[in-house]
Amino acid sequence: MNHSSTILAKDIMHKDVLTVYEGWSIQRLADFFMKHKISGAPVIAADHELVGVVSVSDIFHFENMDEEQRKSALQTCYRDATNTEPNIADLENWSKNAQYHCTVHQIMVPHIISVPDTTPLSEIAALMLEQGIHRVFVTQENCIAGVISTTNMLQVLAGNLTEITHGEITTSS
Repeated sequence: MNHSSTILAKDIMHKDVLTVYEGWSIQRLADFFMKHKISGAPVIAADHELVGVVSVSDIFHFENMDEEQRKSALQTCYRDATNTEPNIADLENWSKNAQYHCTVHQIMVPHIISVPDTTPLSEIAALMLEQGIHRVFVTQENCIAGVISTTNMLQVLAGNLTEITHGEITTSS
């Protein structure tokens, strides 16, 4: 019997999903990730609408942009914040502290990959491989109910689960 096909998303999902706001600075996002020891989160707008997902990889990508990419990102950020075109002096000043001036909205991925809570583990694994992602959000009636990370998947494969009952997992020590 294929054990992974009998386990559903709702059986292994982590139910406490932390969200971040699209208007947060990149620095605030990085601090939030470190404080909560997480590597990604769904992004919500001021009205709590789900608008995307952001991860540590997105922060690293932003921090490692070449000069032209960073200039373009900063121009967009400046335009969004001031409703005017930046001059060279303003751009140079903003670039010194880009992580404080640019927002989560500039670096997030506006596409959320999710699965219903009744999706078998084998399908979740295939989706994560196909999409090259490290987490998938679990929905119940079109609302986020949980998250499954690669760590959750590895726990199942490693046999570190002693009991799965109604979405509550007891791990082996």
